[in-house]
Amino acid sequence: MWRLGGCLLLALCLILSGCERQPPAQRQLDDYLQRLARVLDQDWQPFDHNSLSQYRMPDRRLRMQALDEQRMGLFTLLIQTRHCQSLQHLISERNSSLGRVMPSSHLLSHDAALLHEIDACLLQIADNPDHDAMREQLIELAAIKRRELPKVFWNALNGSSEYEYYLRFADQPLPPSAEPLGDHAAVSALEQLAYIGSSLPEQLPPERAQIDPLFDALRRSKHGSELIHSLALTRHSLKQATRMLTSEGTALLCPQGAVTQRARILHNVFRNIYAADIQPYLAQIQRLGQPWQSALADLQQVPGQTQAGAAYLASLQGTETALWDSYQASLQAHNNAWLEVLGRCGMQPGQASNPD
Repeated sequence: MWRLGGCLLLALCLILSGCERQPPAQRQLDDYLQRLARVLDQDWQPFDHNSLSQYRMPDRRLRMQALDEQRMGLFTLLIQTRHCQSLQHLISERNSSLGRVMPSSHLLSHDAALLHEIDACLLQIADNPDHDAMREQLIELAAIKRRELPKVFWNALNGSSEYEYYLRFADQPLPPSAEPLGDHAAVSALEQLAYIGSSLPEQLPPERAQIDPLFDALRRSKHGSELIHSLALTRHSLKQATRMLTSEGTALLCPQGAVTQRARILHNVFRNIYAADIQPYLAQIQRLGQPWQSALADLQQVPGQTQAGAAYLASLQGTETALWDSYQASLQAHNNAWLEVLGRCGMQPGQASNPD
């Protein structure tokens, strides 16, 4: 008997611990669905966390682009550029063993500095006919570097762990919070990166001291990846709830306009659960999501992205089936479903039959 009681206690502890591991936002949404299902006598499907895998970035090698290898010869490097020592140093640094494995985000600033120094060197040797060959080689190198800046920009993003971290899905959705959640630094960084990319090649990228903090802001973001999880989770829950609210049984809630007990219970779910708990969470998603979506839209306008990278961004926003856009459609459909059900019973806010 003691063993049986111990086993039951252990099973209960395991069940409770499993519930505790469920994120608060999912518990809230599941409770909402369960209450709707009970009133409307409907079934619902829980969120499949495996579905989040569609918001996993393609492999990095599919998002990176090959660049032209343009190395100045040893004679040119050591002899011809001796009059332009800053340029000589940059070329030497890039051609070194460490330079060949330079992080892609650093290469963006390095190429900008290289182009600045090439321009300065060309001015310095402009009136010296002895440097005609060097001048032609530098002009050619500058043209190649400028032409490839969009590729270098996208490689800087797609080759960085910070960018991948920011646009991945988190293990947890956004938590319900009475205080507004913010992610201003990361969104601002994404906006600034989009501006840098869209200004190429006419305007050169800034130096590392200005670019590195932008990538660091993406790395320090907590809510960007949680937002992706929340959008997928909440979209699913809204679709499940809308399906129940638009089921055939809802037509019997108020036959010939007469408010039944089930209709009053459903109205309590609307008022005490949806309006009191779910809508504040939806508002939180909207506050965080709107600037996030806008920054992504700006980034998508930057040319030179790979097909795989562009397809991933398009899965997040900007198409009918994208995460953000389909979430918005699900939200609108859900609100319309509530208005339809409550309207048939005269229980919309402001209607005469509204119990409130």
